Amino acid sequence: MGGYADQMGVRAALFDIDGTLTTGGEVWGGLIHSPDVTRFSHVTLYAASLPHYALSKAGIVSQAGFRERWVGRMAGLMRGWSAEQVQAIYYRLAHDYLIPKLRPDTVEILRQHKASGHIVLLVTTMFTGIAAEVAAYVGADVGIGSPVEMRDGRCTGRLVGLPCAGARKIACATAYLEQHQPEITPSACAAYGDSRSDIAFLAGVGFPVAVYPDDAMRAAAQQHGWRIYEGQGA
Repeated sequence: MGGYADQMGVRAALFDIDGTLTTGGEVWGGLIHSPDVTRFSHVTLYAASLPHYALSKAGIVSQAGFRERWVGRMAGLMRGWSAEQVQAIYYRLAHDYLIPKLRPDTVEILRQHKASGHIVLLVTTMFTGIAAEVAAYVGADVGIGSPVEMRDGRCTGRLVGLPCAGARKIACATAYLEQHQPEITPSACAAYGDSRSDIAFLAGVGFPVAVYPDDAMRAAAQQHGWRIYEGQGA
């Protein structure tokens, strides 16, 4: 696989999940269609989200910006849920919607990084609890995402701080490393991402790799001389 895990100077590897470790697709269906989500919440969700989604698809607003708003609205669907309900939906979204779509070749690159002694972080806009489930399954050290606020054992329907999206993905990963592995800087990290919302994420590390890139990510990778991975032998 072209020695992705043995590049000189790499000490940590950061992986996007949706579209990078997985083939992508619908992730949030299990939450949106949960019997615990009211019909009013469905109507409100779509009324608020569809115009911004259309602007994102047209390239008028950023994909990362849409994902920021979307993950916040997903948290809102869980308002009032118990900790047990929240953990159950994390598990379901990870095991029913993400893990079945894992790319074996990209997961193998992740495992090569682990075998090389590198710290491996999954970094996603999705909830931290979902990232943690996927991280445990693939053998990553930690899953970093957008944390959902819990208070007195109940979900408030809000995120803690800003979503882990766009350029903040590298900021979230850096904050984790500063706390747990302060000797590892972004320049010693490899990062793997697939879409235009990951361009800032890859731009923040020393060893960026575009994985099965969309058109915008491919253009950025070609412009900056980043490696491009599109399957076995690539």
